[in-house]
Amino acid sequence: APFMALGSASVVAPVMIGSKSSEWQGYAKRVFLVSLAAVAIICIGVVVAERKSSNQNDALGGAYYAVTKPPAFNFNRFIENTWIYDGRSASRDEEGFIEKLARRHHYKLQIHHLNTFKDNEFRASLFSQDIHCIIFPPLSHFPGIGELAKKDLRGYVSAGNNVVFIGSYEWLSVMNDIFGFQLMSDYKDGPYYRNDRNVRGTPFQWSMSRLEQPDGSIYSVKIDSIPMEGACMFDTMGACVVFFTKYNLGTIVYIAFDYDTPYGIGHWDQILHAAMMM
Repeated sequence: APFMALGSASVVAPVMIGSKSSEWQGYAKRVFLVSLAAVAIICIGVVVAERKSSNQNDALGGAYYAVTKPPAFNFNRFIENTWIYDGRSASRDEEGFIEKLARRHHYKLQIHHLNTFKDNEFRASLFSQDIHCIIFPPLSHFPGIGELAKKDLRGYVSAGNNVVFIGSYEWLSVMNDIFGFQLMSDYKDGPYYRNDRNVRGTPFQWSMSRLEQPDGSIYSVKIDSIPMEGACMFDTMGACVVFFTKYNLGTIVYIAFDYDTPYGIGHWDQILHAAMMM
C-alpha cells in the first residue's frame, strides 16, 4: 500500500508542475501583449502630437514677427517686404519721406503700395503670402473704410501680421473704430524716455534710451487709454508716443511723430524700423 501511494504521488506531481508552468507561460504572454499594446499607443500619440505641432507651425508661418521677436537692426533679419498706404487720404509729402526712411540702411526692402480701401482690391492685397507688415502714414483727411475692409484688416492682423500707424489724430479715431480701442489723445513736451521693462524682448530694446522732441508734430496718447494687451515703449508724464498692442496673433504699433520734416528727426528713424519688425 505504501508503495502504491508513493507511486500515485509520483504520477500526480509532474502533472501539477506542468499545470503551474502553463499558468506562468500564459501570464507572461498576457504581460507581453499588454506591454506591446502600451508601446503602440505611446508611438501613435507621439506621431499625432508631431503632426499637430507641424500643422500649427505651418499655420503660424506668416506670424513669425508676431510670435518670435528677432533682434532689432540685425540686417540679416530685417523684413523683406512691406505695404505702404498711399491712397487719396494719405499725406503725400509724409508718405514719400517715410518710404525713404523705411529703406534707410535697408536698401533691399521691397515696398509695395496699397492705394485703396475698396473692398475687393484691399482684400486682394491683404491675401499676399509674403508681406506681413503695413505702414499707414499720416492722413490728410479721414479715409472711407467700409465694413468689409475693416473686417479684412482685423483678419490680417489676427493672422499674425503687423500694422504700423503713424502720427495723426485721424488714425487714433480709425483704430478705435476698427479694433474697438478707446485711445485718447494727449500731449506733453519731450524728451520721451524708453520704458525698459516694456521694451524687453522687442526690437525697441535696442533703440535709444531717450527720444528728443522732434521738429514735427506729435500726436501722443494717454497711457491709461492703451489696451490691456498693449505696452508703452516711450513716454513722458503719462503721454505715450510709441506703443504696441497684441491683437490675437498679430501686433498693432502706433508712432505719435508724423515725420512731416526731414530735419530734426533725431533717432525717430530707428523707431520706425523697430516698429516694422514687430
